[in-house]
Amino acid sequence: MTRSGSRWPPNIRDAFVLAGSLSERDLAAFPELRLSDVNTGNTTVLYGQIDSATELRAMLGRFDARGLSIIEMWRLPD
Repeated sequence: MTRSGSRWPPNIRDAFVLAGSLSERDLAAFPELRLSDVNTGNTTVLYGQIDSATELRAMLGRFDARGLSIIEMWRLPD
Protein backbone atom coordinates (compact mmCIF):
# COMPACT_ATOMS: atom_id res chain seq x y z
CA MET A 1 0.00 0.00 0.00
CA THR A 2 1.36 3.40 -0.90
CA ARG A 3 1.26 6.37 1.36
CA SER A 4 0.21 8.92 -1.23
CA GLY A 5 -3.07 10.40 -0.06
CA SER A 6 -2.82 8.49 3.20
CA ARG A 7 -2.88 10.13 6.62
CA TRP A 8 -0.72 7.37 8.11
CA PRO A 9 2.58 8.90 9.26
CA PRO A 10 5.72 7.56 7.54
CA ASN A 11 8.23 5.26 9.26
CA ILE A 12 6.03 4.36 12.21
CA ARG A 13 7.33 1.67 14.55
CA ASP A 14 5.00 0.07 17.05
CA ALA A 15 5.74 -2.04 20.12
CA PHE A 16 3.44 -4.81 21.31
CA VAL A 17 3.60 -6.16 24.86
CA LEU A 18 2.22 -9.69 24.85
CA ALA A 19 1.31 -11.84 27.84
CA GLY A 20 3.74 -14.63 28.65
CA SER A 21 6.84 -15.95 26.93
CA LEU A 22 6.26 -16.67 23.27
CA SER A 23 7.38 -19.97 21.80
CA GLU A 24 9.85 -20.10 18.93
CA ARG A 25 6.93 -21.07 16.70
CA ASP A 26 4.94 -17.99 17.74
CA LEU A 27 7.98 -15.75 17.24
CA ALA A 28 8.57 -17.24 13.78
CA ALA A 29 4.99 -16.35 12.83
CA PHE A 30 5.93 -12.65 13.00
CA PRO A 31 9.13 -12.33 10.93
CA GLU A 32 8.51 -8.62 10.36
CA LEU A 33 8.76 -7.93 14.10
CA ARG A 34 11.85 -7.97 16.29
CA LEU A 35 12.10 -9.36 19.80
CA SER A 36 13.01 -6.69 22.35
CA ASP A 37 15.77 -7.20 24.88
CA VAL A 38 13.29 -5.93 27.50
CA ASN A 39 11.27 -9.06 28.27
CA THR A 40 10.29 -10.81 31.47
CA GLY A 41 8.93 -14.25 32.12
CA ASN A 42 5.48 -12.67 32.21
CA THR A 43 5.66 -10.62 29.01
CA THR A 44 7.22 -10.54 25.57
CA VAL A 45 7.84 -7.28 23.71
CA LEU A 46 7.88 -7.27 19.91
CA TYR A 47 8.39 -4.20 17.75
CA GLY A 48 8.57 -3.25 14.10
CA GLN A 49 7.48 -0.88 11.37
CA ILE A 50 3.78 -0.79 10.55
CA ASP A 51 3.06 0.93 7.23
CA SER A 52 -0.70 1.46 7.39
CA ALA A 53 -3.81 1.15 9.50
CA THR A 54 -4.70 -1.91 7.45
CA GLU A 55 -1.37 -3.54 8.35
CA LEU A 56 -1.94 -2.75 12.02
CA ARG A 57 -5.41 -4.32 11.98
CA ALA A 58 -4.01 -7.39 10.22
CA MET A 59 -1.22 -7.70 12.80
CA LEU A 60 -3.73 -7.49 15.65
CA GLY A 61 -5.83 -10.17 13.93
CA ARG A 62 -2.80 -12.44 13.61
CA PHE A 63 -2.05 -12.08 17.32
CA ASP A 64 -5.66 -12.94 18.07
CA ALA A 65 -5.70 -15.93 15.70
CA ARG A 66 -2.71 -17.40 17.57
CA GLY A 67 -4.41 -16.85 20.93
CA LEU A 68 -1.85 -14.22 22.01
CA SER A 69 -3.02 -11.56 24.45
CA ILE A 70 -1.88 -7.99 23.89
CA ILE A 71 -1.36 -6.23 27.20
CA GLU A 72 -0.19 -2.94 25.76
CA MET A 73 0.91 -1.33 22.51
CA TRP A 74 2.47 2.01 21.68
CA ARG A 75 4.30 3.93 18.97
CA LEU A 76 8.04 4.17 19.36
CA PRO A 77 9.76 7.53 19.00
CA ASP A 78 12.24 7.89 16.18
